[in-house]
Amino acid sequence: MPRVIYAFALSFLTGVLLLTTFIGSSQAKDWEIYRLGGRDYVSDENVAKFYRFHGFTKEEKDRLFSHPALVMTWTIGSQAIYVNETKFNLSFPVIESGGRALLSTVDLAKLVDPVLRPSQIKKFISFNTIVIDAGHGGHDSGAKGIQGHEKDYALDTANRLKKALEAKGFKTVMTRSNDTFLTLGQRVDIANRTRNAIFVSLHYNASGSRTAQGIETYALAPQGTRSTNGGNPWNSLLSGNERDAENIALATAVHAHIINELSPIDRGIKRARFNVLRGINKPAILFEGGFITNPTESKLVHDPAHRQKIADSICNAVVNFKNAISSKR
Repeated sequence: MPRVIYAFALSFLTGVLLLTTFIGSSQAKDWEIYRLGGRDYVSDENVAKFYRFHGFTKEEKDRLFSHPALVMTWTIGSQAIYVNETKFNLSFPVIESGGRALLSTVDLAKLVDPVLRPSQIKKFISFNTIVIDAGHGGHDSGAKGIQGHEKDYALDTANRLKKALEAKGFKTVMTRSNDTFLTLGQRVDIANRTRNAIFVSLHYNASGSRTAQGIETYALAPQGTRSTNGGNPWNSLLSGNERDAENIALATAVHAHIINELSPIDRGIKRARFNVLRGINKPAILFEGGFITNPTESKLVHDPAHRQKIADSICNAVVNFKNAISSKR
């Protein structure tokens, strides 16, 4: 029997880090690749075996992978999977062939593996600083909400996050600390000049439909894939793509922690090529903290106590992310 080692996996229900027994000696040669429609896939059975899930169940279009600390579900035809009820949006839908559910190797390498085995990420950096980016500012008010503007809510949340992180011993750098306009390029430059850091951009959402609600967290879309919200595949490697695995692990830590602690509507972890993420040379995410055009969520976001909860939850998620990296070494 291959030697089983302990690797850190994120527990998405609790937002904390647990030790789970996934096989650590498996290599790329252990994957059986299916080539369909010009794209490479791996099967549900192969995934269950590779990661040594204790249980694997097929039921019509659904696939359930279970482990004492983690449950993952796929549905054939869906462009999302769930890990402990946290939604992850895929680059390509799950497809069916020969009675097997197939997942693209892009989603395997850029999403599933970093989430299940963050200890195996090759390029993890050591960080002690968080670059906090309050979205918009100055003449750019961002979304106009029912009770206020995105730029003001983002800056207030950023200031609260700064205090929470510094209380935990982290250093912080603010891209803006007042109502000032910065270009996206200036924000990227600030992040890239900051050593030993990760980058968190804070925003609040808007929609033409007042019923839209929920939180979503973005990492940069991998090379050759579409953004979750549409657009053409992008084949060029961007600077931020060098941190794809870390980006999704950081997004997972933050998103799952807030879902657990604040219980908002879960719009999922998504991928996009926002300009503020494309040129970042360190782990980076963009967080959308709710729709200020929704009557219910606008009241929450307008409440300073709620913004404090968001800041505290992001802070705790960063601590967990840091612990995962430190324990890996």
